[in-house]
Amino acid sequence: MHTHLVSEEEFRLIREVRNNKNLTQRKISQKTGISLATVNLILKRLTKKGYIKVRRLNRKNLQYFLTPEGFTELSKRSYHYLLRTINSVKKMKAEVQHLVLQEYLKGNTQFIILGDNELADIIELSLKNLDKSNLKYRRASRLEDINSDKVVVLLAQTELDSGLRTSDLGHRTNKYIDVLATISQN
Repeated sequence: MHTHLVSEEEFRLIREVRNNKNLTQRKISQKTGISLATVNLILKRLTKKGYIKVRRLNRKNLQYFLTPEGFTELSKRSYHYLLRTINSVKKMKAEVQHLVLQEYLKGNTQFIILGDNELADIIELSLKNLDKSNLKYRRASRLEDINSDKVVVLLAQTELDSGLRTSDLGHRTNKYIDVLATISQN
């Protein structure tokens, strides 16, 4: 069994072969954005590694299919991707919790999560897992939904996502924190 992971290009070809074994090299090239010559070389390499088998259908056409080793490699790659994603979410959650705790230590106990996306979900999970009984939060989808003053608004969407402009925030007494920008600086 091979101990190294396949390259990104090899992985894309393995996925294409898994999804459709009747693809020509030209179709694989078009679907993956990899040049035809490179597709040819990668398919030969994957065949040599034992990840792909080739069957000649006729004089001009070949059929590609994954071997058990190819499926194993695809699974390993997917597993490692999933682990990296989980670790990234854990790291982001810890950074959001640190950010919120800094505000909490300044006496801020009321938070509003502004946004309706995956980042807002992560922020909410982060707040749920903080063990602070007097820390309160709620979600708002739009700036107009915020009718409170003196709260910390955690912006979970970028200005481009929401049509929100920084100038829209000036007339309020709330503190606004762009979560993604703030944790990206750390």
